[in-house]
Amino acid sequence: MDFDARQRFMEARSKAGQQDLISRLTGREDDLIPYEAIAQVLQAHEQIPHRSPQMIPLERIVGSVGRYRDFTRSFMPRQGVRVERWASIDAAMNRLEGLPPIDVFQVGEVYFVADGNHRVSVARMNGAKAIEANVTEIAVDVDLQPGDTLDQAIIKAECAHFLRQTKLGERCGKLGIEFTRPGGFTQLLEHIRVHRHFMHIDHPDMWEISFEEAAEDWYQEVYCPIVTAIQRQNLLERFPGRTAADLYIFVSERIFGLRIESGRAVTPDEAVGMLAQETRPTLLRAVLHALSRFTELAGQNAVPVGVEADLALASLAAGPLAALAAGEGRSAE
Repeated sequence: MDFDARQRFMEARSKAGQQDLISRLTGREDDLIPYEAIAQVLQAHEQIPHRSPQMIPLERIVGSVGRYRDFTRSFMPRQGVRVERWASIDAAMNRLEGLPPIDVFQVGEVYFVADGNHRVSVARMNGAKAIEANVTEIAVDVDLQPGDTLDQAIIKAECAHFLRQTKLGERCGKLGIEFTRPGGFTQLLEHIRVHRHFMHIDHPDMWEISFEEAAEDWYQEVYCPIVTAIQRQNLLERFPGRTAADLYIFVSERIFGLRIESGRAVTPDEAVGMLAQETRPTLLRAVLHALSRFTELAGQNAVPVGVEADLALASLAAGPLAALAAGEGRSAE
């Protein structure tokens, strides 16, 4: 085996260990993004293969099909990667032998390796900026970027699927719906399905109501009034790091629960007012707020090591709403 190639592999393995250690200490994600997680959310079937290989930037390769745990986010090899295979590719690359193009899926502005993870790893370790690839483009309008975490990538994929299903971007312009955790847009689709069902009940004489029509009515008659109430009563100040859409989910569930309990309709302002009263400032919440701000300013994706357990206990002591106020020890920033 080529001695220099083996030495480069050991150096790359060492870098992977250092990156994983930093990841554990800071809470930053260092895994590649699994293509399967994005593809499942997008539910896109149209694939557009490019006719000939092209050079793509290595820094825009952010994920892998099936092998996302074998390499760090910068494609440094972890323990599961065999030295023989990696070093043989490295030796061939440094002898300027021709290597076949890798195969990638393109989603937005980033790429996922279908075949060629080792070649990407070797190229990154050797300081290359680009690599030849056979590109298959996934025809979806999603703005994935190289620095996105897995949660951020999933949220963007969910948003693209939501807009494709509802056509709300075309019907209502800029929506301003943003979530800090995956799952939000999936919940909104379910809210629209329920809203459409009640529209049919309220208007039995109407022709079939399309999902797009129900989505527009839900946005104007349900979502916007609740968000307006949240903003009017400054509820976001009680939940640092959260968005109006995050709180919409919580408030809408509260409205539904109160309606079941009381048997009467509860207005958005009433529900938000109750939530504001329940989350009025306390010493505990001030501490949680300060910790949340600390992690935000530190640019971390999680509460610092040693603090998460304390936050969890504090959240239990303060009741279920404190977990929301504390960000539940995790942020998608």
